[in-house]
Amino acid sequence: MSIQTLALEQVYDHLAETLDSIPESGRTLMLTRLALLMSEQIGEPDVICRLIDEAAQAD
Repeated sequence: MSIQTLALEQVYDHLAETLDSIPESGRTLMLTRLALLMSEQIGEPDVICRLIDEAAQAD
């Protein structure tokens, strides 16, 4: 499953706006909750762990 570029930009914008609306002290908790909610939807632990590893890599 792949997300189209426009849809990905929409998701990025929404995430950025949401993070901006949350006090800095609550952003880590929000991102953790988001990861867990998305993990429930994905439902594949190996995929989820791979994605966590990819997200943690510095460019």
